[in-house]
Amino acid sequence: MNRARGWVAPQRHRPLRRRHVPQLLALLSAATALGLAACGSTVQTLPRPITTSSPTVSASASPTLDATDAAIIAAYDSYWSAVNQANAATSSTGAWNVPALSRAMVNPLLGQWQDELMQQEAQGIFVQGSLTAQRPRVISNTATTAEVSDCVSDDALEYYKATDGGTATLVPSQPDLPSGGDDGVTIAFTLVSGSWMASSSVSLEYGNCTGY
Repeated sequence: MNRARGWVAPQRHRPLRRRHVPQLLALLSAATALGLAACGSTVQTLPRPITTSSPTVSASASPTLDATDAAIIAAYDSYWSAVNQANAATSSTGAWNVPALSRAMVNPLLGQWQDELMQQEAQGIFVQGSLTAQRPRVISNTATTAEVSDCVSDDALEYYKATDGGTATLVPSQPDLPSGGDDGVTIAFTLVSGSWMASSSVSLEYGNCTGY
């Protein structure tokens, strides 16, 4: 990116609803009266109380991804892993041809990343640090195409360039090389020969994760 996992809060048990208290008191009173009347005689079986229907209180299970969405999120993780591997390889030549890129994405996104890495190599720019996915979620899935939205952190990512003296200097943040902060992204995926591949960058918001 010119610039992972979400969690679900555990469900809390709800307290006994106030409307149940009068019913319990009524049942206890009836049981006491029947018990007194039954002293010295055959023990009688208490009839089942007639109760009105009321909502059942139960802890709902935490939502889990189905198999397809889980595969899409795994492909999304592979996408950023490939990008980080390519960035790490910019300290030498050929980062644009790192095998992980073509294993995780297809054109046009693959070509865009390769072009950017080749331009950085031509300018003597190399990258340190990594991009970190924070809360990816599948926002659309048509069985053959899908989209994942996320807030990606690039706080640890910096761009450097060797000066004439051979000393690496930090490249100032520019429109095409921003760094620092969290960015909102949406990545499209396409099912290719049974595997989900990143295919395009649908949206990118530098320093803004609102809605992502």
